[in-house]
This record gives sequence, C-alpha cells and structure tokens, in this order.
Amino acid sequence: MEQVVRQILDGRGDLSVPVAQLALTADLFDAGLSSFGAVEVMVGLEEHFGSSFPDRLLKRETFSTVAALIGAAEELQRHSLAA
Repeated sequence: MEQVVRQILDGRGDLSVPVAQLALTADLFDAGLSSFGAVEVMVGLEEHFGSSFPDRLLKRETFSTVAALIGAAEELQRHSLAA
C-alpha cells in the first residue's frame, strides 16, 4: 500500500521533496503539498481504488503524512472490496 500511495504522491502531489526521501511521518504540507495537490492525490487514490473518499476523511490530517494517506488508502480498498 505504501508503494501505491508514494506513486500517486509522486505523480500528483507536486512536492518540492522527492517522495522516496520522505519518512512515513514527514509533514507533506512542509514538503510542498498544496491544497490543490491534496485534491489531486485524493482523486488519484479514488481512481486507483474505484471508490470515493468518505466525508469524514476529507480533512487536512488525512493528507498530512504518508502514513495517514496509507490509512485512508486501506480504507478505500476495504470499501472497494465490499462493494
């Protein structure tokens, strides 16, 4: 799952730091993620898993770290598999 999240971040996040160099707990907004970039990452994850983000995950904290995005991606995957 980490690889999927990092791949989407790399393609859509427009970060100023290489995604591969970021620790799981590094602040993505400090690494250059903008609000627009967060939306792009969200859309990328939704497209990958074929599932929409639940409203409760639409908050800054969800997009703040790679680890938080992995948690959101795992939830999207579970929702996708249950559908």
